[in-house]
Amino acid sequence: MTLSRWAFVATLVLTLATLAFPLALFGSPPNLGSAPMAPGFQTPILALEFAEDIDDIAFLSGDDAAALRAWLVDVQFKDWFFPVAYAGMAAVFFLGMALRGRFLAVIGIGLALATIPADWQENATINDILAEIENPLCGEDIEPADGRDDVVLRDCLPRGYFDEASAEAELVSYAFDTFLPVRIEMLRIDTWIKWGLIAAYAAWLAAMLWMDRRRILAIPAALGALSIAATWISGSNGHVAELMGILLIPMMLTFPVAAVMYLRDKPAKTGTPTGEDSA
Repeated sequence: MTLSRWAFVATLVLTLATLAFPLALFGSPPNLGSAPMAPGFQTPILALEFAEDIDDIAFLSGDDAAALRAWLVDVQFKDWFFPVAYAGMAAVFFLGMALRGRFLAVIGIGLALATIPADWQENATINDILAEIENPLCGEDIEPADGRDDVVLRDCLPRGYFDEASAEAELVSYAFDTFLPVRIEMLRIDTWIKWGLIAAYAAWLAAMLWMDRRRILAIPAALGALSIAATWISGSNGHVAELMGILLIPMMLTFPVAAVMYLRDKPAKTGTPTGEDSA
């Protein structure tokens, strides 16, 4: 069996792993706490990923949301392995195409692999947010120092905490009583790097399939990419983000369907498309 066929078989194997994570491991979230999610959101992890400010994560605060926070911590642990599955699935599919002579598919390999560390960075920021919500830096017994009326972050941290801190971190310590506003801003950056990469390789998949005359298969990939772009343009609107989450399912399933079709094809000469107009 040729290397390209092995790559398409690996696509199918990683598809099973990709499906196993949300279906078998993540499960259903517990009931929400007393505060609602931002308008339009139904999925807690999406509401957290696309939070715009500290008010958007109010649904994670308080004793009523303790079970939801614990569930998210568990999801976050498992999510360290999930990007290896879904981005690896995309990478080996693009590898199969490249080995068939579609050299532009190498760009798709790079975009897919870059998604893995981007997802890990997003996870690290989310973990910091969940940890601080669970264990606030400032307790009720903290008193403001230096004659100030309001408690700030500097009052809540151990002596010497800022001895080796950056000037930016020290400035934050006078402006906030928590790192959460800064961490949410960091999360916005991390989230959109990850989703931007997913949109990029989805669009690249659509382009490659279109050039290979598998134009029906290109449609779900194109819609997936456009849905991520629409979420960005909407300012992370909850309704649009939830629709995006639905449209990404057929986009991801395009990889195994296309892999099966390429496995059924005979390897073509370099640079010669093998697809038919009907697929």
